[in-house]
Amino acid sequence: MRIAFLIDTPAIGGGGEYLRQLSDGLPAQCEYRVFFSSRGECTAGAVNAWRPDIIHANHLRALAQLFGNLFRRPNAPVVFVVHGIHLRKYDFLPRTAVNRARRFLRLTLERFLYRKCAALVVLTETDCAEVLRLYGRDLNVVCIPNGAPAARPRTPSEPKFPADGFAFICVGRFDFQKGQDVLLSAIAKSAEKLRSLGRRTLLIGGGKTRLAMEAFASSHGILDLVEFAGELPNAADYLACGRILVAPSRWEGLPFLLMEAGLQKKMVIASDCPGNRDIIQDGVSGHLFPAGDIEALSGLLTQEWNPDTLQSFGDALYQHVQANYFREQMCARTLVLWRSLKFQQP
Repeated sequence: MRIAFLIDTPAIGGGGEYLRQLSDGLPAQCEYRVFFSSRGECTAGAVNAWRPDIIHANHLRALAQLFGNLFRRPNAPVVFVVHGIHLRKYDFLPRTAVNRARRFLRLTLERFLYRKCAALVVLTETDCAEVLRLYGRDLNVVCIPNGAPAARPRTPSEPKFPADGFAFICVGRFDFQKGQDVLLSAIAKSAEKLRSLGRRTLLIGGGKTRLAMEAFASSHGILDLVEFAGELPNAADYLACGRILVAPSRWEGLPFLLMEAGLQKKMVIASDCPGNRDIIQDGVSGHLFPAGDIEALSGLLTQEWNPDTLQSFGDALYQHVQANYFREQMCARTLVLWRSLKFQQP
């Protein structure tokens, strides 16, 4: 079976990690090729020329590029993976006429594209219900949760970030969704208490809001409490540099990062949004706070933590991830879906 994977860029994010986990777990008889929409490779003509049996797309831009030519259709069934409901962005923005128009345009585009797919893969049951409600109850929607990342050697190559050198660590691309602004605002709000406790935060990642976040830290006088590391290879390997992972996203799919934290028995503070709450049980395997709530996050950052508590939360998260998220199951269920679609007319 020949699988064409469509993705936005070669950069490893959630979609890139999904692709790596899925492709690494495929049986030997599956041949695959990756097409990047950022390079203009996801057109129907380019993908059809490779003659795939299944087209498996991971980003909306790639899907739009695939269906962008009205006179050339893909010659294989198309599966699209919904990595979170991105319309949730507008729940956190002012309800202006411009934002309402932008939400309507995105919803219209997604409805148009999703209805051209043979199947939609969602990562949680919450997203399954939401996709059916928003885009049509007649769509073929299949829930296949992410599997925990495969074990690999963890060798951070940056010596200035020692193990447990920071109280908190935040890993992810810098943009509105990932909520670094919420974290930095919470740090600014509780700066004096954090200084007295000796708690600093390491932020790993690059992206479109990074410079703005660095400027915010400078203008609010908290540069002594934060370290901006930039983009680092295998960023999850650096989880050992912080005692607690902070994941302040406004919305998510089903984040591999929290699974990585579980495999490393790391305490997690995360926003209470779909995806995060599927992995973190509040007060048992971590702590959840309302997404976007600066006051609540500030309280958690300054809470008293003892080593036994951190260990207990880390152990509970490890057990939950080990018991519920299997890469083998993710790959097997995806393969079953592909085989069921292989001989359908696109």
